[in-house]
Amino acid sequence: MSRKPSRAARRAQLLTAAARVETPGDCDVAVIGGGASGLVAAIAAAEAGATVVVLEQDLECGRTILATGNGRCNFSNVNLDPRRFNDPAFVETVCGPRWLDDILAFFRESGLRWSLEDERLYPSSRQAASVRNVLLARARRAGVVLAPAREVEEVSWIRREWLGQLGHAAHYDPDSSTTQPAGMAEVAHHMPGGGLTLPGARAVVIATGGTAFPFLGNLGLRTNRRVPVLCPIACEPSPLARLDGRRAHACVRLTKADSLFPSWQERGEVLFRDYGLSGIVTFDLSRRAERGDLVELDLAPDLNAAQLRQLVDPWARGGFEPGCLDGVLDPAIASLLEELARDGWHVDWPERSVPTDDSSALIALAKGLPLVVQGPTDTEHAQVTRGGLATDQFDPETLASREHPWLYACGEALDVDADCGGFNLSWAWKSGLVAGAAAARWALS
Repeated sequence: MSRKPSRAARRAQLLTAAARVETPGDCDVAVIGGGASGLVAAIAAAEAGATVVVLEQDLECGRTILATGNGRCNFSNVNLDPRRFNDPAFVETVCGPRWLDDILAFFRESGLRWSLEDERLYPSSRQAASVRNVLLARARRAGVVLAPAREVEEVSWIRREWLGQLGHAAHYDPDSSTTQPAGMAEVAHHMPGGGLTLPGARAVVIATGGTAFPFLGNLGLRTNRRVPVLCPIACEPSPLARLDGRRAHACVRLTKADSLFPSWQERGEVLFRDYGLSGIVTFDLSRRAERGDLVELDLAPDLNAAQLRQLVDPWARGGFEPGCLDGVLDPAIASLLEELARDGWHVDWPERSVPTDDSSALIALAKGLPLVVQGPTDTEHAQVTRGGLATDQFDPETLASREHPWLYACGEALDVDADCGGFNLSWAWKSGLVAGAAAARWALS
């Protein structure tokens, strides 16, 4: 039986394969980043007639797709809504009214088939590799040169007079010119252990995901600070740490530190951890919660307080019998809530009254189990990074830079992020389609 190659051997194989990829001396469109948005942008540009090269820092293109949705790739959502994003007006203009139709048409033409779970769309195989493989195959059919293991050093625009090719269009003034500036974008990059290469491109698409952009430093673009989101939340130490590993379906409410009323709520499964909370609904919470905010878990969202009282204290005597909520809650969670109610445990918060009897305390904990936020944690495994290129620098109709019209951006390179549920990948696909098609029009004009 053949043995699986070691990690080092596999890396050496991939580097060898990457070194065999020959990049042309120049191309119409260079895409920096071969993840979700970068592959779609490359396909859109190539199918519009442009010659396209993808420069990817990783050893393979599309690797980041494999980790999405815990390997199942929740690639879109039937209820796409710009309000689920941090910059809804920009997203709405970029994506247009037929956002989902455009995404599904693209993947249908790529050979992907899918299934629906609640509002979420998954490949029929439930394997993220299916999404990645159809994208790679379509890119190759379109003639895209996929060049992994390339680290970009600098991107700059070289006008004709600098190349010794003088012409009347050598100078470009974005305020007065209506035509493309004559010249090429110089994209300096190298491979590990290799020399510097300098291909030229008539247009460049930035699709580098949540990484920094040191290669754009000479272009003067504003970048908002990178912050990991869609990750677990650490909370102030409390007895709830004893529930580590327990799960509950809850309605999660968030009250900001400077407010008396909840500003956000969402239902879903939460996972108790010794440091705080995890789970999908917690990931959405991480986009909004800050240190000092209050999180309350309604562990019985389908029952109101009066209905709970019929189970806890039907004779209004102020007490309760052990196990009275075992038919509603995880018995381990119910047992801890009983203990905390008898001990009078609570979190100090402005305008929050303290129950005067045990039954009222138990009901209050079941309907609003409180935790005080410390901040995001396990950020190295965050699903998305907020921040990136400030969106006001880009035309939402084309995703072209307003100052450098040969430069485009898409996906997580822009300061756009959203909740869990296929929204972030939907942005990657659609913004890639927009940027790639527009870059090709520019390059071929």
